[in-house]
Amino acid sequence: MNKIWLVAKETYRREVKTWSYLLMILAPFLLVFFSFVIGMVSAGSSDDNYVGVVTSNSVLKQAIKKSEDFDNYSTEAKAKKAYKDEDIDGYVLIEQKNNQLAATYYSDQKMDSDLKSELLTSLNTAQQQLNLSKAKLTTKQTQSLATRAQFKQQVKHVEKKSFDNDPVKQISFWVLLIILYMLVITYTQVTAQDIATEKGTKIMEVIFSSMPGGDYFTGKILGIFGEIITQVLIYVVGFVAVYCAAPYIDGFSDLFRQYKPMIDQAIGNLASWGLVFTIIGLVLFIIFAAFCGALVAKSENANKAVGPLSTLMLIGFLFTVNMQSGGDTILAKVLSYTPFLSSFVMPARVIMGNATNLEAAISALIALAATVASFIWIRKIYPNLILQTDDVGPWQNFKRSLRG
Repeated sequence: MNKIWLVAKETYRREVKTWSYLLMILAPFLLVFFSFVIGMVSAGSSDDNYVGVVTSNSVLKQAIKKSEDFDNYSTEAKAKKAYKDEDIDGYVLIEQKNNQLAATYYSDQKMDSDLKSELLTSLNTAQQQLNLSKAKLTTKQTQSLATRAQFKQQVKHVEKKSFDNDPVKQISFWVLLIILYMLVITYTQVTAQDIATEKGTKIMEVIFSSMPGGDYFTGKILGIFGEIITQVLIYVVGFVAVYCAAPYIDGFSDLFRQYKPMIDQAIGNLASWGLVFTIIGLVLFIIFAAFCGALVAKSENANKAVGPLSTLMLIGFLFTVNMQSGGDTILAKVLSYTPFLSSFVMPARVIMGNATNLEAAISALIALAATVASFIWIRKIYPNLILQTDDVGPWQNFKRSLRG
């Protein structure tokens, strides 16, 4: 057992010290960091500028005073000076003629649609006050004009949200799919390349003389899986740090509080069956990636050898993407119980509400049984595969290993 852990430790240490692994880990953090910096710069630049408003209407002045996007100016001359000094993006001159408000915007570009909508709302409110004042209505008449229609609902059955109009389910669906796809495509290539490179050296004969080849295979799988756990844990810690810090970051706190229930629900979707199938699927793909790497005699042929696994992964990815429009077909149900593909299809069916927890448990057990059986079988023939160094092709190497 000590030798197994020694192999696992050496495999893990050799891979995590490479620049490629470090860059792979840092890439998402760098993307988030630059997006955050760009967002803060954009937010900062937009927050520094306002639109000036010149008006003598008391109702408008009070509305502008409460706004974060507009500033009151007592005279047009002061507003012009502020615009010339680039303290504001432009200014609005509001004049009152014959109990009618008229607003004119002065700038070198059109007013933002949201700002325009906010200004028009305030203008219409002030205009309504002028109209009521001109009409000289009594208090009772004014209250009658403010009367609104009533609307009631009597709902006997509330239909649950479907996948198409539930953003939480769609976010969970895409995050799960992308995570699984990226991990599988990365580590199948890494595993196959690592095994094929070792096979091309004479050191394997020396190693197998001091420990069983099956134990060495077990150590390799544990070491590679340790790399995956390290990467995932780093991402989890990074996400938790951002999750905890977001409520205290200016410019993001309000947005975070608004979408926090959706984020929490999406995390719950990912941490349930999605996590189980991701782990089982990764182990299964890695075991067969090691098998494919052991089939070739040269490390440069490792990518070709892992081609069938890449094809399976692509089929699972594309089929799951098409499930959004194709629905829960018979083929989707069959593939959700098929090892390799079930890691993509079944979690998506659960998120979409097309599969129960019992169905997911049965599928997970089938995938787990296939993983264990594959591990035992490949562990048994692995030494013969590694020691076949003649370049006779993957199929011939496979047949030789079966003959022992």
